[in-house]
Amino acid sequence: MKVYKDVFNGDELLSDSVPIKEDGICYVAEGKYVTRNTAVVIDTGASGGEEDGEEAGEVGDSAAVTVLNVVDAHRLVETAYDAKNYTGHIKAYLKRLSEKVPADERSAWQQQAQEWVKGVLADFGSYRFFTGETMDPEAMVVLLKVGEDGTTPFLYYVRQGLRVEEY
Repeated sequence: MKVYKDVFNGDELLSDSVPIKEDGICYVAEGKYVTRNTAVVIDTGASGGEEDGEEAGEVGDSAAVTVLNVVDAHRLVETAYDAKNYTGHIKAYLKRLSEKVPADERSAWQQQAQEWVKGVLADFGSYRFFTGETMDPEAMVVLLKVGEDGTTPFLYYVRQGLRVEEY
Protein backbone atom coordinates (compact mmCIF):
# COMPACT_ATOMS: atom_id res chain seq x y z
CA MET A 1 0.00 0.00 0.00
CA LYS A 2 1.22 3.50 -0.85
CA VAL A 3 0.53 6.38 1.51
CA TYR A 4 1.05 9.96 0.38
CA LYS A 5 2.22 12.41 3.06
CA ASP A 6 2.69 16.16 3.06
CA VAL A 7 6.38 16.99 2.49
CA PHE A 8 6.33 19.83 5.01
CA ASN A 9 4.52 18.37 8.02
CA GLY A 10 4.08 14.63 7.40
CA ASP A 11 0.26 14.68 7.47
CA GLU A 12 -1.18 11.64 5.72
CA LEU A 13 -3.29 13.02 2.88
CA LEU A 14 -3.97 10.15 0.48
CA SER A 15 -3.41 6.46 -0.21
CA ASP A 16 -3.60 4.21 -3.22
CA SER A 17 -6.82 2.66 -1.88
CA VAL A 18 -8.70 5.00 -4.24
CA PRO A 19 -8.23 5.58 -7.98
CA ILE A 20 -5.49 8.17 -8.59
CA LYS A 21 -4.36 9.71 -11.87
CA GLU A 22 -1.84 12.39 -12.80
CA ASP A 23 -3.10 15.62 -14.30
CA GLY A 24 -0.43 18.26 -14.90
CA ILE A 25 1.16 19.15 -11.57
CA CYS A 26 -1.53 17.31 -9.62
CA TYR A 27 -2.60 13.90 -8.53
CA VAL A 28 -6.35 13.62 -8.86
CA ALA A 29 -8.05 11.14 -6.55
CA GLU A 30 -11.57 9.94 -7.19
CA GLY A 31 -13.52 9.98 -3.98
CA LYS A 32 -16.77 8.33 -3.07
CA TYR A 33 -19.46 9.10 -0.55
CA VAL A 34 -20.03 6.19 1.82
CA THR A 35 -22.47 5.68 4.67
CA ARG A 36 -21.17 4.38 7.90
CA ASN A 37 -22.99 3.56 11.07
CA THR A 38 -21.86 5.21 14.26
CA ALA A 39 -22.84 3.59 17.53
CA VAL A 40 -21.81 4.74 20.96
CA VAL A 41 -21.32 2.01 23.60
CA ILE A 42 -21.88 3.26 27.08
CA ASP A 43 -20.27 1.28 29.88
CA THR A 44 -23.00 1.02 32.51
CA GLY A 45 -20.97 -1.16 34.81
CA ALA A 46 -23.86 -3.61 34.96
CA SER A 47 -22.98 -7.23 35.48
CA GLY A 48 -25.74 -8.67 33.31
CA GLY A 49 -24.45 -10.98 30.59
CA GLU A 50 -20.90 -11.12 31.89
CA GLU A 51 -21.12 -14.82 32.65
CA ASP A 52 -21.79 -15.39 28.95
CA GLY A 53 -18.62 -13.49 28.05
CA GLU A 54 -20.49 -10.37 26.98
CA GLU A 55 -19.26 -6.88 27.80
CA ALA A 56 -21.34 -4.87 30.22
CA GLY A 57 -22.86 -1.83 28.58
CA GLU A 58 -25.60 -0.45 26.42
CA VAL A 59 -25.63 0.84 22.91
CA GLY A 60 -26.42 4.53 23.04
CA ASP A 61 -27.34 6.75 20.15
CA SER A 62 -26.75 5.23 16.75
CA ALA A 63 -26.79 7.15 13.51
CA ALA A 64 -25.85 6.59 9.92
CA VAL A 65 -23.59 9.31 8.55
CA THR A 66 -22.47 9.90 5.00
CA VAL A 67 -18.80 10.78 4.61
CA LEU A 68 -16.36 11.23 1.78
CA ASN A 69 -14.08 8.19 1.94
CA VAL A 70 -10.77 10.02 1.34
CA VAL A 71 -11.57 12.84 3.75
CA ASP A 72 -12.70 10.41 6.45
CA ALA A 73 -9.85 7.90 6.02
CA HIS A 74 -7.12 10.55 6.17
CA ARG A 75 -8.77 12.83 8.73
CA LEU A 76 -8.77 15.82 6.41
CA VAL A 77 -10.29 18.98 7.85
CA GLU A 78 -12.47 21.24 5.75
CA THR A 79 -11.47 24.89 5.77
CA ALA A 80 -12.70 28.01 4.01
CA TYR A 81 -10.99 30.48 1.72
CA ASP A 82 -12.07 33.46 -0.27
CA ALA A 83 -10.24 34.01 -3.55
CA LYS A 84 -7.89 36.64 -2.13
CA ASN A 85 -6.79 34.53 0.85
CA TYR A 86 -6.41 31.39 -1.26
CA THR A 87 -4.30 33.31 -3.80
CA GLY A 88 -1.99 34.46 -1.01
CA HIS A 89 -1.73 30.94 0.41
CA ILE A 90 -1.10 29.16 -2.89
CA LYS A 91 1.53 31.68 -4.03
CA ALA A 92 3.49 31.30 -0.79
CA TYR A 93 3.03 27.51 -0.80
CA LEU A 94 4.16 27.06 -4.40
CA LYS A 95 7.16 29.32 -3.85
CA ARG A 96 8.19 27.23 -0.85
CA LEU A 97 7.51 24.04 -2.77
CA SER A 98 9.47 25.12 -5.85
CA GLU A 99 12.65 24.93 -3.77
CA LYS A 100 12.09 21.15 -3.63
CA VAL A 101 11.83 20.85 -7.42
CA PRO A 102 15.14 19.98 -9.14
CA ALA A 103 16.74 23.12 -10.58
CA ASP A 104 16.65 21.84 -14.18
CA GLU A 105 12.87 21.22 -13.92
CA ARG A 106 11.94 24.29 -11.85
CA SER A 107 11.11 26.73 -14.65
CA ALA A 108 8.78 24.33 -16.46
CA TRP A 109 7.18 23.29 -13.17
CA GLN A 110 6.57 26.91 -12.15
CA GLN A 111 4.91 27.59 -15.51
CA GLN A 112 2.63 24.57 -15.10
CA ALA A 113 1.82 25.61 -11.53
CA GLN A 114 0.92 29.12 -12.66
CA GLU A 115 -1.43 27.77 -15.33
CA TRP A 116 -3.05 25.42 -12.82
CA VAL A 117 -3.62 28.25 -10.31
CA LYS A 118 -5.20 30.40 -13.05
CA GLY A 119 -7.62 27.55 -13.80
CA VAL A 120 -8.52 27.12 -10.14
CA LEU A 121 -9.10 30.86 -9.65
CA ALA A 122 -11.22 31.05 -12.82
CA ASP A 123 -13.60 28.44 -11.34
CA PHE A 124 -12.99 29.25 -7.66
CA GLY A 125 -16.59 28.85 -6.50
CA SER A 126 -16.62 25.19 -7.57
CA TYR A 127 -13.97 24.12 -5.05
CA ARG A 128 -13.97 23.08 -1.41
CA PHE A 129 -10.75 23.14 0.61
CA PHE A 130 -9.22 20.69 3.08
CA THR A 131 -6.10 20.66 5.21
CA GLY A 132 -4.32 17.75 6.81
CA GLU A 133 -5.02 16.59 10.32
CA THR A 134 -2.65 19.12 11.92
CA MET A 135 -4.36 22.03 10.10
CA ASP A 136 -0.94 23.52 9.33
CA PRO A 137 -1.63 26.82 7.50
CA GLU A 138 1.65 26.59 5.56
CA ALA A 139 1.15 23.03 4.31
CA MET A 140 -0.82 21.64 1.40
CA VAL A 141 -4.45 22.55 0.90
CA VAL A 142 -6.30 19.77 -0.89
CA LEU A 143 -8.96 20.94 -3.34
CA LEU A 144 -12.21 19.11 -3.97
CA LYS A 145 -14.35 19.63 -7.03
CA VAL A 146 -17.38 17.67 -8.16
CA GLY A 147 -16.98 16.09 -11.60
CA GLU A 148 -19.02 16.76 -14.71
CA ASP A 149 -21.51 14.04 -13.72
CA GLY A 150 -22.56 16.29 -10.82
CA THR A 151 -21.90 13.66 -8.14
CA THR A 152 -18.36 12.26 -8.24
CA PRO A 153 -15.96 14.17 -5.99
CA PHE A 154 -12.38 14.62 -7.21
CA LEU A 155 -9.59 15.71 -4.88
CA TYR A 156 -6.57 17.60 -6.22
CA TYR A 157 -3.10 17.31 -4.66
CA VAL A 158 0.04 19.09 -5.90
CA ARG A 159 2.33 16.11 -6.64
CA GLN A 160 5.56 17.83 -5.57
CA GLY A 161 3.98 18.47 -2.17
CA LEU A 162 3.68 14.76 -1.41
CA ARG A 163 6.15 12.08 -0.49
CA VAL A 164 5.22 8.46 -1.03
CA GLU A 165 5.74 5.80 1.60
CA GLU A 166 5.13 2.12 0.92
CA TYR A 167 3.78 -0.18 3.57
